[in-house]
Amino acid sequence: MLRLMIIYLVLFATIVLCMGFNKIDGETNIAPWVYEIKSRCCREYRSLGRCLPGIDDNPDKDGKCWKYCVPECKRGGFCKRFGKKHICHCCCSGS
Repeated sequence: MLRLMIIYLVLFATIVLCMGFNKIDGETNIAPWVYEIKSRCCREYRSLGRCLPGIDDNPDKDGKCWKYCVPECKRGGFCKRFGKKHICHCCCSGS
């Protein structure tokens, strides 16, 4: 019984410590082994504020998400839903 409790405690501690590496805030990468990303592509940008689908991701309307992403990502960006709100996401493509 004591061995089982020790194993559970070690597993719990490992999970808690690993949770710190999985930040999803748009400014850092989810993968802990990638320390610096210089491209805007494949990332979310909460710093741009609320993203309105059909407006902010529309190239014809010069949307803020589209304008922000298109210089580096040839497919531009779109408003990606996170929970109850949309956030600007730059498409996964190079320039």
